[in-house]
Amino acid sequence: MKYSKSESKEAARELLRGIWTAMPYCWDEDDNFDDAANRSNMDHVIENIKVNGHYCSGNIAEFWSMPDNERMHAHEVMLDQARNRIPMIAGCHHQSVKQVVTLAKHAQEIGYDFVIILTPYVAARDDETVYQFYEYICSRVDIGIILFNVPQNCHPINASLAKRLSKLPNICGYKQADGSPASTHSIIDSVGKDIVISVADEAPWLTSITQLGLQWLVNYNPHLYQSKDWLPLKDYTDAALNGEINRATEIAKSIQPLRELHAKWIMGYWNSGRMPISEMKYWQELIGMKGGRTRPPVIEISDEKKQELKEDLKSTGLFNII
Repeated sequence: MKYSKSESKEAARELLRGIWTAMPYCWDEDDNFDDAANRSNMDHVIENIKVNGHYCSGNIAEFWSMPDNERMHAHEVMLDQARNRIPMIAGCHHQSVKQVVTLAKHAQEIGYDFVIILTPYVAARDDETVYQFYEYICSRVDIGIILFNVPQNCHPINASLAKRLSKLPNICGYKQADGSPASTHSIIDSVGKDIVISVADEAPWLTSITQLGLQWLVNYNPHLYQSKDWLPLKDYTDAALNGEINRATEIAKSIQPLRELHAKWIMGYWNSGRMPISEMKYWQELIGMKGGRTRPPVIEISDEKKQELKEDLKSTGLFNII
């Protein structure tokens, strides 16, 4: 490991900063992890999109469809392709606390910088059970652990629970997927000085930098909103950090058409109960990345909808559509 267990929070403050992405995984024709396609996407986000870090095996990577040996193989491939160019997080989400530990130990042993872990999906409907889940894991691994708050699906990690969890030695980050500003502000007030927080949405990122003092964005927008020759997220982030707020604002405004497409094609489906992974993968294909099919129970985008998405993306004039 690059740091001791007691140094997890310090390591997080140093490494969890800037723009990080998370991508869907690609499957080959036999429905196995496609090493070549995923390596290609990894190179793209590092070399072309110039992300500051990457999170593997998230919700949009269909982690819940993968047996543990496939997830560990994916972590090995993605880490190998990163080649120490950027820091890396491994998603070790699992209902079984023992399997979480197995996945986290594997990530720790092969050289990941951090792991991120969702709360359990079953039998965890109060603060104490969630606390004991993380306490069990923390006592068995040394790697820094990022909490993942998804109140739409799991028991929420509220401000008081986050404060209690932050006292565990290797809890070092918090990914906020609750869109409520009040929830985010309460988390910042509670643990913002103790652990690194990311609001998992590009739309409020400029506000997060300039008004909330946050240093880290991690979600799937960075690679959907940028291309090799056009890096508005990076540019407005750099401008904001340099104190050029007017310039940052103008650049941030330029991608409003993409935010509107995101609201329609991604969040529109997600808020209605359908995971839009197929839409994300097709969006990737349209801008030159690898995409492909999804696994059940995720539903494939229809040919008719593909054409509509293609026309919508083309109409923005912001990408050279393939």
